Amino acid sequence: MHATQIIGIILVRNEDIFIKNVINNISQFCDRIIVTDHQSNDKTPEIIKNLAEKNKKINYLRIQHPKESHTVIEQYAGTNTWIFAVDGDEIYDPEGLAKFKKKLIDGKFNDYWQIKGNVLNCTSINYKDKIARGYLSPPARSMTKLYNFSIIEKWNNCPQRIHAGDLKFKKKIKTPPTLELFKNIEWDDAHFRCLHTVFMQRSSKEKRFITSTRLNPAEKMSADQARKRNNHIKYLRKSLKSYFRLDWKNKKYKKGKLTVKSIAKFL
Repeated sequence: MHATQIIGIILVRNEDIFIKNVINNISQFCDRIIVTDHQSNDKTPEIIKNLAEKNKKINYLRIQHPKESHTVIEQYAGTNTWIFAVDGDEIYDPEGLAKFKKKLIDGKFNDYWQIKGNVLNCTSINYKDKIARGYLSPPARSMTKLYNFSIIEKWNNCPQRIHAGDLKFKKKIKTPPTLELFKNIEWDDAHFRCLHTVFMQRSSKEKRFITSTRLNPAEKMSADQARKRNNHIKYLRKSLKSYFRLDWKNKKYKKGKLTVKSIAKFL
């Protein structure tokens, strides 16, 4: 069997505020980083292309549909590969990832299908004082996405990277477990942990309330299609939920107490 590799797959759409940090923070952790850009019109493409010129690990792809973000990783099914699915609003602890990577490569987690780490769903980041304010998982939802592709035969027809689709495990695998590290490890002791800037402005072109969320690429495409078909009720229902903080992200990522944490190791 070939040595274990870690492939980062990033799906972005207008992420020019954080995307440089997002990529740099996972660069040493990943053997290859594929960035799929769903029609960004801010400075995101320029930033990623500049990073790719300096770092041969990075591959930039302009895509027409979010499903293409999954197509590029289908080839790794059945190989000795961990797929690290990252969004443009996720900044990981690079020092922690270095420690976590050693365990991953040594095979400590080979029997698991998915690994979920610790998350701080951020409402604000103070770079001067190196602190972030937000909601921890638990009780909020963990959104880290690390998948063991060595135990699957295929994963096709996803509408968006690692979402739904036709997933088939190898015959010997019946019920592959998920390792929920965030339930047993405190934030301050965690290696696999993430600043999730879901409630913050992510693009220089955005004009919105600082604590609102936004649609992911597949949701945005669905809303745009509804508008083009003059289905105004569906368009407004999809578009205004986040404005009024009634969307699923506010419900799942804003649980528990508002917390302040040091982020010196992330910067």
